[in-house]
Amino acid sequence: MDRFDDDRFLTGHGRYVDDREPEGTLRLVVLRSPLAHGRIAKLDVAAARTMKGVRLVLTAADLDAAGIAPMACRAPVSSDDGMPMVEPRRPVLATTRVLYVGQPIAAVVADTDAMAQDALEAIELDLDPLPAVADVERAAEATAPQLWPEAPGNTALRWSKGNPLVVDAALAEAAHVVELTVRHPRVAPAPMETRGAIAAVDAAGRLTLWTPSQGVVSLRTAMTACLGLAPGQLRVVTEDVGGSFAVKIWPYPEHVLVLHAARTLGRTVKWVASRSESFQGDAPGRGRVDRATLALDAEGRFLAFRIDALADMGAFLNAVSPSIVTTGAVRVFGHTYRIPGLHYRVRALFTNATPTDAYRGAGKPETVATLERLIDVAALHLGLDRFELRRRNLVRPLDLPYATAMGETYDGGDFPALADALAAEADVQGFAARKAASAAAGRLRGLGLTFHLHATGGTILERSEVQALPDGTVRVRTGSQDSGQGHRRTLARVAAEALDLPEACIRVEQGDSDWLEIGGGTGGSNLLPVAANTLHRTAQAMLERARERAADQLEAAAVDLVYAGGTFTIQGTDRRISLFDLAALDEPDDSPACMAKLDFEGIHTTFPNGGYAVEVEVDPDTGAVTVAKWTGIDDIGRVYDAAGALGQGHGGIAQSIGEALGEALVHDATGQLLTGSLMDYYLPRAGDLPPLDVTFRPTPSPNSLLGAKGVGELSSIGAVAALLNAVHHALQEQGIEHLDRPLTPLRVWQALQGQRKE
Repeated sequence: MDRFDDDRFLTGHGRYVDDREPEGTLRLVVLRSPLAHGRIAKLDVAAARTMKGVRLVLTAADLDAAGIAPMACRAPVSSDDGMPMVEPRRPVLATTRVLYVGQPIAAVVADTDAMAQDALEAIELDLDPLPAVADVERAAEATAPQLWPEAPGNTALRWSKGNPLVVDAALAEAAHVVELTVRHPRVAPAPMETRGAIAAVDAAGRLTLWTPSQGVVSLRTAMTACLGLAPGQLRVVTEDVGGSFAVKIWPYPEHVLVLHAARTLGRTVKWVASRSESFQGDAPGRGRVDRATLALDAEGRFLAFRIDALADMGAFLNAVSPSIVTTGAVRVFGHTYRIPGLHYRVRALFTNATPTDAYRGAGKPETVATLERLIDVAALHLGLDRFELRRRNLVRPLDLPYATAMGETYDGGDFPALADALAAEADVQGFAARKAASAAAGRLRGLGLTFHLHATGGTILERSEVQALPDGTVRVRTGSQDSGQGHRRTLARVAAEALDLPEACIRVEQGDSDWLEIGGGTGGSNLLPVAANTLHRTAQAMLERARERAADQLEAAAVDLVYAGGTFTIQGTDRRISLFDLAALDEPDDSPACMAKLDFEGIHTTFPNGGYAVEVEVDPDTGAVTVAKWTGIDDIGRVYDAAGALGQGHGGIAQSIGEALGEALVHDATGQLLTGSLMDYYLPRAGDLPPLDVTFRPTPSPNSLLGAKGVGELSSIGAVAALLNAVHHALQEQGIEHLDRPLTPLRVWQALQGQRKE
């Protein structure tokens, strides 16, 4: 299919927030904390306020005087004892304490960025250092510094789900019990386009915020709450977005600051993050330590799986972070396997670090990677073939619909058939010969075989609007938001199919809260399960309304009209009227005949799934890992845009290669961020990726009108596990059972040296 947005992007005609520079725009810069924990002893902005070009300097006292409310978590979760989670007050600018490196303390607005930076340097800031803890395992210790008096033991909440009695019984009776601690470090989403925001105010005092996002309605809700505005007093607009991976969903202090500054000054105010600010201020993902247990019977059948987790929340609870480490983590618990006993327990902890939140996969990549590592270790201990151990425990077609102990019911798929197809496509039988060839070249070769599953549907807050227009086009409005995935072309195909029209007729609009009444945005791979299904229903509803108008115009019964190719025809005659001629008859009222609006209805969860076979080579002299071969088969249901779906899969694999082999946000003992720039933080490059042999083996989802499942997060959920297992398989003969990720050359080399010394 034609990718009709590509010409615009490839010729430099994309419209990103930093491309917008209204005349007379002022620039905002932020003073950030250099310490992870400290008391503000002095904050003197008097000199900065007198400097050339400075229009405004903001502190917490200024925001308090203006009635700016603190930022709040939007996804509260209660602890197991029924008590609400501990949510410390999170001011937009620090008041008496700073709690992480990069926390905003003050803001300067000036005529130019250089003038604002000069004034920033004139601010006198003295901080009295306080003990800090940036490591989640250290934060759990009784002797750790305490961040909040209302959170003893640094605990925000304790939460669990599953059938613990079944798990306990299985552990008592199991022939084999395997335990492993798997650490999932914090990682930086690092989209190509950094965050940014522009705020303007009109003569009536109405504000407009331009910002890259994954949904404008939730941002409008958060901003009006902070600023004390009615929804109609704020418009939020998102144009093109250069990647997000969840990091741009959330409200941030900078959004509030530019809006308040614009309202105060009556001028347009702009802020765009530097890459260093992104490392300090963007909500990172992951940050979990899993103490995991797997119980098996004598035949190697899985009986129970349990995780006791420590989750790193950072210094505050971000927008939906409590749900990521709780309900998000358990939606794929056990994923493609039949496991009667499942139990997840988590202790969410405050640390002196940037507040975490969802990152591509939202709690599920950690859960899948932990179980897949545990299965490999179990196979090693029991002397079983890793692939056969997995295959005998897969959910079978006769088990479907399959209900898990976590409350999910898998809607379809054929996991054993996919597994057999993967083994054949990856030529697992030929691995021994490839391993021998690598050994002859002085390399260690490993094979990782893993399976994965996603439970889609981040939100059901979706309203679609479809309207035929007299100019021969159909306007589609959606609450979903494209952040680089190519949503417009996919939705155009869905609408074109439903309306029997060429895709070129469809105009997809998104990202403007002035006409978007309801919209949860994009998240949870919900484009096809939620937005596309709603759009399909809405298009059909619009045709039925238009049919009634056509019947009136043709003086016929609606039941006698046949619709095809944009035209209604009286069956058996040549009397007809086009959809667009009908649209020309519509009066500009609230309910034109050629327009329909519908909200989402139905089941929003589908279960895309798949498997990966990954081969790596390890250089024992340097510890460097090379990804040599990648084979994948995914079941994403009906495929609307094969190129786009493959692009999503390839992108997730690339990010996972980064997570497995090099990415980690590292803090020292004082809470200083040691990986705060692209000089220090590893991101995968093109040369780090092998040719990717990823294909689709679709089965339709009965939960979807279109038979389609989500794709955006599937590869991110499964790929890390496959790569980790491949590297560990290569190291297995050297006596190395498990290493914490990322598997950097240094970490692998040190492990190999340690084994050699023995």
